Amino acid sequence: MCKTMCYDRARTLAESQAKTFSVARMERVSAEQSDRRRSLRIVMRVPLYVSPANAPASAEWEPVETLVVSMHGGMIRTRQKFPVGTTLDIRMRNAQKSTRGRVVWTSVGTRDRPFDVGFELLEPPGFWGIKFPENKWSEGERAAFRRT
Repeated sequence: MCKTMCYDRARTLAESQAKTFSVARMERVSAEQSDRRRSLRIVMRVPLYVSPANAPASAEWEPVETLVVSMHGGMIRTRQKFPVGTTLDIRMRNAQKSTRGRVVWTSVGTRDRPFDVGFELLEPPGFWGIKFPENKWSEGERAAFRRT
């Protein structure tokens, strides 16, 4: 009986330690990523039209929606593959607002699956027309979090 109970306790302890290490590692990565971000991200669907900036005037604009927005950019799901560095013309579908953005990240898509595209806005913040929450972390809190 002790062998089974002791084995179960040891396995539970090992699993618990593995989970703790995994969570700590994920938090550290998350903290490092948040240090690189200029503003917080918000999950929000905004209907847009996008087109490469160098497309002919007769080219069709693709209707897309944002998945996430931030003060300085956003992420959309699109049928087109936009390479990193591509400049996009971006228009809101429900308002007379437009801006330009530069692709900074793209997922690996296929013909059957759409691409997720992250972009940064090239014009001053304010395109989304919302007030973003302040980043509540002070530099001291970030440094303390990274040490843990």
